[in-house]
This record gives sequence, C-alpha cells and structure tokens, in this order.
Amino acid sequence: MIQFLGMTLLLIIAAGLAIHAGVQLPWFIEWFGTLPGDIIIKKGSLTLYLPVTSSVLVSAALSIVLSLFSRK
Repeated sequence: MIQFLGMTLLLIIAAGLAIHAGVQLPWFIEWFGTLPGDIIIKKGSLTLYLPVTSSVLVSAALSIVLSLFSRK
C-alpha cells in the first residue's frame, strides 16, 4: 500500500510540474471545472471556482479504483 501511495504522490507531483510548465493537457482533463453543478463566481478581479460535480466524479472514480486494488 505504501508503494501505491508513493507512486500516486509522484504522479500528482509530475502533473503539477507539467501544468506549471504549460504542457497541454489531454482532452479528458479539460472537462474538470466545467460540468453542470460546478460553481464559478466572478466579482471584479476575483474569480472563485468551486468544482463540486467534478470533485464528486473524481472521488467516485478513485474510490472504485482503490476498492479494486484493496486486499480484502
């Protein structure tokens, strides 16, 4: 389990570095934050993104993947 968490951490760090470097993300990442139920509040120079629906979908997908790899 520790190895899985370590690899997940490395993937998250690599994705963050790629985003910071300006690498174009694949098409399946572009939907994040634009689904119905995601909240965008714009007031002057302030923009607040609350990706509620996207977060729920990501959480469900991760729960399914982690349950498949659990050793029960």
